[in-house]
Amino acid sequence: MDIKPITEKEWIGLALNEAYERAESIGYTTRIVEENGTSYMVTADFKSNRLNLRVRDNIIIGLYTG
Repeated sequence: MDIKPITEKEWIGLALNEAYERAESIGYTTRIVEENGTSYMVTADFKSNRLNLRVRDNIIIGLYTG
């Protein structure tokens, strides 16, 4: 499966469940790296098809791949 490039702008403001569904539909996995101002410890491995989500009140406020 080809992975579609993404831009952060397309995702800001999405509800968390919408982001999960969108990511899965285009071949990405997800993980929450920050939630309501709390950053979580994550592994340092890089995966080009993974979105690292920053979330506030179940709304996407930022993301990056890896």
